[in-house]
Amino acid sequence: MGDSSDPNQFTKTLTYAECLKGKKVLPKTIVDLATLPNPTKKEGKPTIVIPEDLYLEGCAIWRFSLIGRLDFKELVFPDVKNNLLLQWQMVEDRVQFVPLNRGLFIIKLQSQGDNTKILEAEKWIVAQQNLTLMEWYPTFDPDKQRSSRATFWVKFPGLPVEFWIEKTLLFMGKTLGTPIVIDQRTLAHEYGHFASILIDINFAELDTDGIHVYVGGLEFWQPFDILKRPKFCYKCSIIGHSDSECRKNHKNSAKVADSAQQLVLVPNPNAQTNPEVGKE
Repeated sequence: MGDSSDPNQFTKTLTYAECLKGKKVLPKTIVDLATLPNPTKKEGKPTIVIPEDLYLEGCAIWRFSLIGRLDFKELVFPDVKNNLLLQWQMVEDRVQFVPLNRGLFIIKLQSQGDNTKILEAEKWIVAQQNLTLMEWYPTFDPDKQRSSRATFWVKFPGLPVEFWIEKTLLFMGKTLGTPIVIDQRTLAHEYGHFASILIDINFAELDTDGIHVYVGGLEFWQPFDILKRPKFCYKCSIIGHSDSECRKNHKNSAKVADSAQQLVLVPNPNAQTNPEVGKE
């Protein structure tokens, strides 16, 4: 009979299966991997040819979908979702919101009817922002989407108060883009320093800092200020960075610098015989 004081006499080495027992086990796919095509290689890199029926099956899932865009700096995605569900009078099982990046998100719908209802409406407003919509399409890549449009509050400083009526202010707002709403404090005449309008602006087309106003025999120049004006790159026609921050600009500058260096270090052999070579 063994010594009961020895703690090792009852020790048992557990199998891997016994170690997993009682713990959460990772789920397994029900797809038979043997039915999938084998990958190949191209130029030494893994390559696959996806069967067309699989691709079309994937496309069909999203065929009624839309792409939405908003500025999420002051928005929370769940709030946007709830806001739109109320406006569209839909329940959650009819629509799914899939966040992407760059302010873009997929609106996954179950029917063409819902797609048409949302897309053909004049506009949808979320927290005083105009919801931009487009049809989803295969291979959609949010990182390749360019946007030169955004919604901002615009101030018209020093505007005479007789122009502070809704139709006149909306008319003025149309010179800069698509006016959405007039600040209620402006319409209530709570202050007289400036009138404020929310406008959807295409910055690629905005080339002025004021507008000419004519009424009867009166003419004056009305400047405007865009609150929280975004950075805009005129080289890329996109909001998000300025011309000086543009990577394309830096690349072009680097190329120019490299070219200049090459011209200094490697003289053009045709320079003496043909002085026009290399000129643009």
